[in-house]
Amino acid sequence: MTFELHPNFASKTFITDLPLSRVFLEDEKNYPWIFLIPRRPTIAKIMDLSLEDQIQLVKELDVAQKIIWEQFKPTQINVAALGNKTPQLHVHVIARYNYDPAWPATVWDHPVRLKYTPEEKENMTKLLKDKFDKQISSGTL
Repeated sequence: MTFELHPNFASKTFITDLPLSRVFLEDEKNYPWIFLIPRRPTIAKIMDLSLEDQIQLVKELDVAQKIIWEQFKPTQINVAALGNKTPQLHVHVIARYNYDPAWPATVWDHPVRLKYTPEEKENMTKLLKDKFDKQISSGTL
């Protein structure tokens, strides 16, 4: 069986591939927001991954959180693997600010949405790709 993205991810913006996960940008300007999808077929929960893959996912999440923290200086970072709407394992890493539209509640289904302009999305994707690529080339992952 081969890895395939769930159709709900078809409209998402690809950033880069890490050793285990594919990284995407959520098109939401109010909250710098990325998510990691382990490239393993039929995986719905973290516990479905092998122990080796779980460890790799934690390493990749550590790098993702540090990139978000250092680049965007948020008040808090939310990390979640819900799967309620999309059953393929994916882990959200979201920068939150005490002045964002959803604060202090969750961002899930919050009515205030603001998409990036095409130029902003391109710039954000490039910035994040460069940050991840530096971590890959340094041997961190």
